[in-house]
Amino acid sequence: MRGFENSIVMGAIGLGLVGCGMNQSGHLSATNNGDTSHPAERGSPIDELRTACGGDGALTADGGVILRHPYLQQVTTSSAMIGWVSRTPDGETVEITKPDGAPVSTLAAAVDGGALRSTGENQVWTSMSSLTPDTIYCYDVKNGSELAGRTGFRTAPTADNPKPVRFLAFGDSGGGGSDQYALLEQMYKFPYDVMIHTGDVAYDDGTISQFNNNVFGVYTDLFRNVPFFPAAGNHDYNTLQGAPFRDVFALPDQNGERWYSYDWGRVHFVALDTESDYATQTQWLDQDLAANTLPWKIIYLHRPPYSSGEHGSDTKLRSLLAPVAEKYGVQLILAGHDHDYERMAPQNGVAYIVTGGGGRGTRPVSSSSFTVLSDDVIHFVYGEVSADEMVLHAVDATGKEFDSVVIPRAAS
Repeated sequence: MRGFENSIVMGAIGLGLVGCGMNQSGHLSATNNGDTSHPAERGSPIDELRTACGGDGALTADGGVILRHPYLQQVTTSSAMIGWVSRTPDGETVEITKPDGAPVSTLAAAVDGGALRSTGENQVWTSMSSLTPDTIYCYDVKNGSELAGRTGFRTAPTADNPKPVRFLAFGDSGGGGSDQYALLEQMYKFPYDVMIHTGDVAYDDGTISQFNNNVFGVYTDLFRNVPFFPAAGNHDYNTLQGAPFRDVFALPDQNGERWYSYDWGRVHFVALDTESDYATQTQWLDQDLAANTLPWKIIYLHRPPYSSGEHGSDTKLRSLLAPVAEKYGVQLILAGHDHDYERMAPQNGVAYIVTGGGGRGTRPVSSSSFTVLSDDVIHFVYGEVSADEMVLHAVDATGKEFDSVVIPRAAS
């Protein structure tokens, strides 16, 4: 109900909450429980990769020249990128091997001359290709001596791979506080293959130093082994219209790294940018989904089309996005912005979830006519996509699964 949604937002404005900086103290444990009849598979997202390659990729005694540890970007079925920040990039290389030590390639570090770095700090990237799908590869960073130890990653599966696609989704995270670290501890307990983010990656203003401290300084250990595909949020745009966000990540460059799509197994993922023009993006989205041949479609973005939180529903976005999503049978749309968890009843066959409890505190959330469950809780969403159904699990910062939902491939 539009009037009810407006009343939530107006009440938040009256309390001076909308748009202001919030403290980082949130509810670590859910107070409302939903459907817990589909417990998630538990296990590590990184142990198999590190066992296969014999290491965790930590910096060595000679690795002090590296200022931002190596991290994965743009992993596909046949390619991947590894980036880091170095004081002395000349002569630095990435050595790619198979778990048994058989050499694959040695890649020279390429300095990103346009990167927003201080003097003496160099953003570097390496790109590898001709890889095999769903295969573990090992890598280490060298410069004559070893700078970062050997560790591993897995390439994306093909669309016909029978294994489930497993992903972890969260948003509104990068404040560097205790909530973020509490949730991080739980991220090591689920066996996902890829991480996605619904925006507001680095608080409060998306500066380079905030990305270094509150993102890479927190998730370094995971980023070495698991690829990360974020969408931008309004706080990420507070500095130079999001230039640092696009600087530190190497995202698919379909629209200047602002909105993009990629495939992971049977799933077509689309990251939208709610700080950019909605009409332009939905026109692109229509073309992107028309060309897609995969059975599963997941869209994620920052501002929520449906929400009972303090910001409320972005109804302009909904009016443009929902018809395109329904036209092409998109099964799931994930958003952030409101610092809570909210699962909606399916809207014309599309599931909507707000996952904005990634670690930057929580804010009050109510409920609307479309709400199934809402709670102001620090959490992430873990998803498993099989051939015929997707199961989503909401997990709080104590490790408790407090909600789940089964989404069929096609609306009934």
